[in-house]
Amino acid sequence: MLLDTYKANELIWLTTINGKTKNGLNAFRGDLIVKLGDFNEVANKRNPPEAAIKEAVILANDTSLLMVVGNFSNILELPEFISRFTADLAAECKPIFFIDNLTESVVVEVDGRQYTLISLPAGMIWNELLDLCYLDKHDLKGQSTEDKVVTVYNALKSYKPKFKASTLDEAIANRNSVKRQVWGAV
Repeated sequence: MLLDTYKANELIWLTTINGKTKNGLNAFRGDLIVKLGDFNEVANKRNPPEAAIKEAVILANDTSLLMVVGNFSNILELPEFISRFTADLAAECKPIFFIDNLTESVVVEVDGRQYTLISLPAGMIWNELLDLCYLDKHDLKGQSTEDKVVTVYNALKSYKPKFKASTLDEAIANRNSVKRQVWGAV
C-alpha cells in the first residue's frame, strides 16, 4: 500500500486519519513530508521537515494517489512535491493546494497535469475544501471519517476551477511575503 510506503520512508509527519474506506481505498488526513529535514547527529534524530503538505487530505489506492489536497506555507515547496510525487499520482488526479504566500489563485499545468493553487493565508484546509465542494455537515452525517474523504473526492470530480491560467514560474514570481496567522490558547 502506497501510504504504508510513505510511512516506512518517514514521510508521514502528523496523522489525523489513516485508514481504509468501506470501498477499500486508503484515506489520510495529516501532514505529509515533501522534503525531509537534515539528520541531526548530536540529537540522533531528524530535524523537522523542510517542506510538508500541512492538513493534507489524500485518497489513495494501493499504487497511486487519487486525490491530494493540502496547504503549503510557501509556493517554493510545490516544485519539490512535483519532483517527488508526480510518479505516484493517478492519471485523473488534479492536486489542489492552498498556499499561504500566493498573491492570487491560479491554475497551472506542469508536465500535462493540472494543479489548482488557491491563495489562503488563514483558515482550516478541511473547512475550505468542504466549501469548495459545496458540502456541509449534513452531507457527511453518519459517515466514518475515512468515508468523508471519499465523499469529498466524489464531489471534486465535477469541480472546475475558475481561476486564471498561469505558469508555475509566473505563480512563483508573483508570490508575496504573507505568513499564516497562528492562534494559540486564548
